[in-house]
Amino acid sequence: MRLPAFRRAPAEYDERFVDTMASEYLEQTPWTKLRLEAVRSLVEPAPGERVLDLGCAAGAISHFLAGLGCETVGVDAEPRSIEKAHELFPGLSFQLANVARLPFEDGSFDKAVAADLVEHLDDATFRAMLRETRRVLRPGGTLSIYTPNPRHPIERLKARDLVLAQNPTHIGLRDAETLERMLREAGFEVDRSDWRPSFIRGLRLVERAGGGRVESLRYRLCVRGRR
Repeated sequence: MRLPAFRRAPAEYDERFVDTMASEYLEQTPWTKLRLEAVRSLVEPAPGERVLDLGCAAGAISHFLAGLGCETVGVDAEPRSIEKAHELFPGLSFQLANVARLPFEDGSFDKAVAADLVEHLDDATFRAMLRETRRVLRPGGTLSIYTPNPRHPIERLKARDLVLAQNPTHIGLRDAETLERMLREAGFEVDRSDWRPSFIRGLRLVERAGGGRVESLRYRLCVRGRR
């Protein structure tokens, strides 16, 4: 008999989705702390750098990097997200925009980050986002991607709607090899491909012990491309 799924994921980017993303950051939940630590390591932010936050949602990553001295610009295609980001962080810059058609000049950013975004994009949109991001990056600029690993047991359970609820907005889960290949096809040099264990205590120990050898024990993928 199939076990009932819990923690039902939202079927669209509705107000509940935006509020959940905001509260996760404001409450500094274990999920958020893991995410921020991974972003800091990948982006390697330096004071004064101009950083583009792709799919900014409620503005968490923009605010985090701004606190490290970066000049951040967050973009999202969902009006609710931009409204919430302006409400929470009125001193920062957020724009309503499609990541596949960025409203910025060539070479106008030092770095870009897509944290928990690309799993929501189909292949055509993802490829367009890569092309556009490369265009707006300065030579040597980087794009950092933080995304779920579809081979991890948690994602496999979600895909089957077993115990953990499926997230219907995750239409573009990709493994590390696919992410690296698509970055290279878009003209990036992949200069980093890493992973992070989960925040679940018992599982984290297993992931740390075996994740270096077993791809399915890598909870989140951290891949970076350089222009």
